[in-house]
Amino acid sequence: MTEERPAGVHRVETVTAADGIPLALHQWVPENPEAAVFYVHGLQSHAGWLFETGPELARRRIAVYAPDRRGSGASGGPRGHLDRAATALDDYAAAFAAVRAAHPGGPPITAVGQSFGGSLLAALLTTGRIAPDGVVLCAPALGQQQARHGRDGVHRMRTLHGHHTSPVTLKDEDYTGEQRYLSFMANDHAMLRQVTDGFRAVMAELELLYTEGAPWHTGRPAVPVHFARPERDAVIDLDAARATLARMCPHAVDAHFDADRHYLEFSPVRDQFWDWLADVAAGAGGASGATPLPPRPVRHAAPGAVGPGGRR
Repeated sequence: MTEERPAGVHRVETVTAADGIPLALHQWVPENPEAAVFYVHGLQSHAGWLFETGPELARRRIAVYAPDRRGSGASGGPRGHLDRAATALDDYAAAFAAVRAAHPGGPPITAVGQSFGGSLLAALLTTGRIAPDGVVLCAPALGQQQARHGRDGVHRMRTLHGHHTSPVTLKDEDYTGEQRYLSFMANDHAMLRQVTDGFRAVMAELELLYTEGAPWHTGRPAVPVHFARPERDAVIDLDAARATLARMCPHAVDAHFDADRHYLEFSPVRDQFWDWLADVAAGAGGASGATPLPPRPVRHAAPGAVGPGGRR
């Protein structure tokens, strides 16, 4: 993982989990990167969904590392299954350690959690499993189970177990309105369409870890934290997510993007999102000389967005 590669080249390394499961670590690494992104993907997606994001960030001199969660993408383990939260957290901690080792004393690393990846990332930060130089939570699934089922309902979910599967009820059109991405998703055989009861229990367990844990600023040095969101989202209750983040991290900064679907990378504002994310990642090195982004909300509009026909 120490060899530098031209921008846009996709490679996959293997990180072996503590229990021997092979975990795929996707990477797009330019020469002399200014910064790095550690990307935690969502519930149904996998690192292969970064087929544009990886090269685009690498072109902006940002290295991208994206593990496939166990049971997802090219990683090992039963499809759509997690046995316990600690297993998932250990997996991501091992992958993050491998990325740090690839850049000893090198550029800052920003951890990005998209959708369910935001919940995983929140649990990683609350438990101190990883220590990134910056954090981006993109349409994150923070506090979503409690918003739907209440705290008692989440505790009941925590008691589920086993490999019985049930469908993920989200629609592809909730993610994107662009036909080329919808076609990609329709033909993506690695996209999770079902998850196990054990997986649902882990979703609840992760949420309880960060909603009942100490705020991130308690006993830890502050790092830049950004909340990136579309204006509307059929998947995530964005108000509940933002309220959950405010309790954990009062200094988080908002970035609004003029999109009405869940996955910003598959929306008309993707270029603006990539530019912004590259700036955030480079700015995470403020402690070592770079200039952090100003602590203010920002808004990004799609080029030529003029109403329902011009926006997704």
